[in-house]
Amino acid sequence: MTKQATPDEQEGTLLTGLDGTNPLGFLAAIGLFRAIDDVAHYPGQARLQWSPCNGTWVPRITGLRLDPASLLDLLEATLVKKIDQHPIYVLDKLGSDDPIQRTSLFRQSARELDVDHRIRADWLTALASDVVPAAAINQLQTTRRDYYFGNLTSVIACTTREHLDRAIFHAWDYADPLDNQSLHLDPSEDRRHAHQWNKPAGDPDRKNSGGMLGANRLAIEALVWFSSLPEGDILHTVGFTGRRSRNTRWTWPIWNIPLGASTIRSTLTLAELQAKDVSPNAANQLRCRGVVAAFRTARILVGKTPNFTPAQRVA
Repeated sequence: MTKQATPDEQEGTLLTGLDGTNPLGFLAAIGLFRAIDDVAHYPGQARLQWSPCNGTWVPRITGLRLDPASLLDLLEATLVKKIDQHPIYVLDKLGSDDPIQRTSLFRQSARELDVDHRIRADWLTALASDVVPAAAINQLQTTRRDYYFGNLTSVIACTTREHLDRAIFHAWDYADPLDNQSLHLDPSEDRRHAHQWNKPAGDPDRKNSGGMLGANRLAIEALVWFSSLPEGDILHTVGFTGRRSRNTRWTWPIWNIPLGASTIRSTLTLAELQAKDVSPNAANQLRCRGVVAAFRTARILVGKTPNFTPAQRVA
């Protein structure tokens, strides 16, 4: 029998630290929702929507009775602490730079899956493909390939309840070290020579501050919803348009009605979001689906390192 939400559950839990206009904040909210959706006492009852707060959009979880302490308890019990316990560990098997070996490893990983491992299959299709060059990556990967797996390992191992609390419920203070424990998803990490005192390579400040570890940990859980399909010599990721650094951009929606997991996944793929200029007619169609805003960031290269630019509202 379906559980009816109480008034408190309908009002929900406001996650005031997660800014939906920031790429990292948006992904952290999606990852948090994914983390609790399947493991809560009533699977499938959780809903996610966005509410205006402090001049931006922040996520609200409805359908479950979760005060901040209960939410943190649930996340602590759900988020694994070792990367070999996480489905993203498949990247370790796909780490070869030899395209023939990488293709063989991908197909071996795919053969090991069956109907009982849909989630592992989703992770595989989000992260890699056997028909594009070995260098092709999910377009949300903005950490250099040679650092990526190590950073994932550190983020998963080092995140504590305190990191999650600061990321979810408080204004971000960027008080966590960046060095070897960041996915490089926050536009603030675009640190060029002319913008800071220290040379970016080997900057000692990275060992002390600049990051939000809890947000990075939650964002990992969101990656599986951003499948990547081969397009020429690249992987084309859900929500992205463009093939090269000069024209690649990611657009994501903000919705103000409670949506469940399957509806959120389809909302992320709406074609109306991807037009270069969202027309008034397209904006009306989006509003009919509960989408009240959309934000866009460019994926640029600074030297050899990808970065996201500060997002702009496009709808």
